[in-house]
Amino acid sequence: MTCLSPGAGSLAGACRRWVRRARAVTMVEAVVAIAIVGLMLVAALRTVGAARVLEVRSSDSFKGALLAQSLMTEILAKPYSDPTASVTLGVDPGESTGTRAKFDDVDDYNGWDCTPPQQADGTQETNLSGWRTAVAVVWVDPYDPRKTSLLETGAKRITVTVQRRNGLAATLVAVRTRGT
Repeated sequence: MTCLSPGAGSLAGACRRWVRRARAVTMVEAVVAIAIVGLMLVAALRTVGAARVLEVRSSDSFKGALLAQSLMTEILAKPYSDPTASVTLGVDPGESTGTRAKFDDVDDYNGWDCTPPQQADGTQETNLSGWRTAVAVVWVDPYDPRKTSLLETGAKRITVTVQRRNGLAATLVAVRTRGT
C-alpha cells in the first residue's frame, strides 16, 4: 500500500489505520517471539543439565568400578581360610580392624566398611571424599552360589559395594572356593 501526505483524503485515513494495526500486530508478535525464545532457552538449559548429570553418573560409575576392582583383586589374592584354622567369618582376634594391613584371609574382609576409601595400610585415597567401600563375605552352596549357608561349605561369595553420596556407584561379586 502506498501512503500519501495527510491531506490526501480517504487514502490517508486508511494509511493511519494500517499503521496503527501494524504497531499492534508488531507488539503481539514481539510478545509471542519472546515467549517462544524463553521456552526454547528453558528446554536448552534442561538438556544441558541432563547431559551434565549423565556425565557425572557415568564418571562415578567408572570410578566406582575401578575402586571395586582394586579391592576385589586385593581380597582374591589372600588365602581362602585363616592359617590358624578359624571357622568364623570376619576379623580374627589379634588382627587389626582399623586397616587391612593384617588381613590374612578372604573372610577377614567381611564387614569392612570405610569412608573415604583407603589403601590396605590405612592411607586414605585422594580426592574421594563422599565415597564409601563396603565388603560382605558369606558362605555359599558351591553348586549354587546364590544360596547362602550358616556353615562352612568350601565356597565364599565376596561382594564389594562402592557408593558415592549414598548412591550406588558399583557392585562387584566373586566366588572363592577352597580349591582355588
